[in-house]
Amino acid sequence: MAVPKVLQPLTSAATPRRGVLLVIGGVVAAAYGLLAAGFGQMYGQPDVPRAVITALVVVTAAIVLTPPFLHSVRVLDALAARTFLDADLPVLPGRGTSASLRGAAWYLALLAAGAVAVLSLLVCVPVAVTLVARQSGVTVLDRTLGALGGLPVVPAVVLAVVLLVVPAYVFWWLGELLRLLAPVLLGPSAQERITQLEDEKRQLAARNALARDLHDSVGHALTVTSLQAAAAERALDRDPEFVRSALTAIASTGRDAAAELDRALGLLRQGEAPTAAEAAAGDRTLADLPTLADELGTAGAEVALALPTTDQVPPLVSRASYAVVREATTNALRHGDGSIVITIGVTGSAVEIEVVNGLSGGGSGEPRDRAGIGRHAGEGCSPRW
Repeated sequence: MAVPKVLQPLTSAATPRRGVLLVIGGVVAAAYGLLAAGFGQMYGQPDVPRAVITALVVVTAAIVLTPPFLHSVRVLDALAARTFLDADLPVLPGRGTSASLRGAAWYLALLAAGAVAVLSLLVCVPVAVTLVARQSGVTVLDRTLGALGGLPVVPAVVLAVVLLVVPAYVFWWLGELLRLLAPVLLGPSAQERITQLEDEKRQLAARNALARDLHDSVGHALTVTSLQAAAAERALDRDPEFVRSALTAIASTGRDAAAELDRALGLLRQGEAPTAAEAAAGDRTLADLPTLADELGTAGAEVALALPTTDQVPPLVSRASYAVVREATTNALRHGDGSIVITIGVTGSAVEIEVVNGLSGGGSGEPRDRAGIGRHAGEGCSPRW
């Protein structure tokens, strides 16, 4: 059965939790009030030098007014708001002048709300108890009731009940107000949120790049291994030396795939998104294309490789370019007739890649009949597809 909204402050478990935070704020506000009253009395005493009092005020103000601007205090405030108010806040608040000013505003709002909440307790509860006690014949505090002391029994009891529930509503609504203020005063600023979103976007892009690289490398390894195993099976009786080399290549491909998998899982276990360099295609670069061509040849493919000098190609672009060639040749092995032509063009730091394979069902060899053609270029330190 749903509780009516008007009774929610009386039945919700959030009310006492909010009350705890508000009472803490009220106690701190009372401490500030006592300090102000004490210094006010000191200023009223003519025998105490004003210069001494002023010096004490300045020193005391510097001590008691500094905490609201401290980052550590904002961290505690954010934790308290998350715990007692269920506020939607990040684990750590922002830094900087703006965050300090907003943190001080939160501190002031908490003290003001706490003062009101404690005042409601100190007024409503004693008056309610005194009203009920008066009906039982206890008249010790009758003078504190004023005009309420002459109320008949029923109105006095009803008023006592109302006064007892007033603090619950005060705790609820003041806590709700603070809960709404918490993200504004303790949360990140607009610029910090933009920066956070940009960081999350970069992390997601890096993770996606790592996932694509892992997919490409493992897919390539499985394709090459399958083809090598099939070729070895066909040559088992007539060419033992070829079978031996195929098995060696299978073992090497499996080790490389396992190392690539370990690298990717290691990056993910660190709890941080990999950088763009870490998310690139492992450790192999364009200089390793001859090795890739040999692996493809062992798998039964006829590979023609045109590879110029790649010393001037940035490492990140070189690794990403290798990954492009690897993926293209994997597709060529799956869907082509086994003939693959790899052409690499290098202009400064830019790389142009062309991978061409024939159709598995035969074709004229003209470009319009080709399958698996891919052209990719990379320039600077980030690939451009």
